[in-house]
Amino acid sequence: MSVEDIKIVTYSKGAAIVVQNSVNTGNFFIVKSGRVAVDSEHIVVDHELAFYEAGDSFGLVSALTEHRFLVTLFADTDVELVQIPIRLLGSYLKERKELAMKILGLYSRELRTLQKHLSKANRPADREYHPERLVQNARTYLTWQKPSLAAYSLQAFLKWSKDNQSNDNVPEALELFKSVASSYKPFPWENMQSTLEAGEILFVESEKSNEIYVILEGNVKLFGIVRGFEYVIDVLGPGEIFGEMSLIDNAPRMASAITETKTKILRVTPENLFESVGPSLLQKIFESIARRIWFSHQRLVILRLKTPVTRLYAYLYNSIRDQDIRLGRNLDASLSIPHTIYIQMDELCNMCGIIKLKQESINEFKADTNLVIEPNRITVKSRKRLEEKLGHFKSKEGQIVA
Repeated sequence: MSVEDIKIVTYSKGAAIVVQNSVNTGNFFIVKSGRVAVDSEHIVVDHELAFYEAGDSFGLVSALTEHRFLVTLFADTDVELVQIPIRLLGSYLKERKELAMKILGLYSRELRTLQKHLSKANRPADREYHPERLVQNARTYLTWQKPSLAAYSLQAFLKWSKDNQSNDNVPEALELFKSVASSYKPFPWENMQSTLEAGEILFVESEKSNEIYVILEGNVKLFGIVRGFEYVIDVLGPGEIFGEMSLIDNAPRMASAITETKTKILRVTPENLFESVGPSLLQKIFESIARRIWFSHQRLVILRLKTPVTRLYAYLYNSIRDQDIRLGRNLDASLSIPHTIYIQMDELCNMCGIIKLKQESINEFKADTNLVIEPNRITVKSRKRLEEKLGHFKSKEGQIVA
């Protein structure tokens, strides 16, 4: 890493540092001294953060996703910033564990906030651990006819009860577990890196665990319980990281994670995170969080669209853009090549906030010759044709579709 690549830039009080919708030229910033104010009329989630102070950072999402800044930033006092080219982020943070954990915490909390808005779950703000929810969740999983999830959730509760010498709810959990004991088949993690078949449970909602997972091959579904129904938070693919927030704030899992396909996964514990992860993988961890933050923002916009079918097309388009960014595809090069999104039709509807799609709308969507809809995947033959379709909807629903 060249010292010349990293610069100290200064701003006088009142000066604009970043203007909303401007392009990030590929830099990540850390506040060295002073205070940076956050000003935006268009933030779609509740931000507790109104200022960046010494040790805080910004620019990750815009630099890594090649999108524009979502907010305007200006110098609330005289400010010194460390400007780091984004390509050096992994190697820079590898040598600065405390800073890396602080930045990981900042962006992970933003992602958690976005996901809570998406699910409208109204979870307690205190983030305290309520282990009895594991028993409640198990009953819900049984109504879904998913005994393996119920068994896993009950075992997580019983382990907690034993470790904490608590008998509350234990008789109920033991009685319930009897009906699903044969379905309890946890994956035997013997190495950091393992290959799992489809349907393996990595963790369940409300469980207290703090491992981080990196997907090397395959797909993993994250989902939660919302008003008694399964709500799909995300379907993640190769290069994605998940589970990081429970490591940061020692909070219970806000979702369950299960493999959708045969999947190769790297499982990292808090003790060996920085020892076992090299600069390139550390870079991928932050890239993954940045993309998920951006994509979650886009999903909030998609949910504002009135017509269900428009939401489906908009979601597919954003999935394609996310895939292009992750794979480093040139925008022009990806126009006419097919893109496969590993998601089921009912999961797509779920993620677009559609409880039940009218049959005529389903027929309209399935009749699109640009789409190939299979049981576990949807392929878009041409991004260009998809953009033309969205252009048609734009004329009907207005600028929001853009």
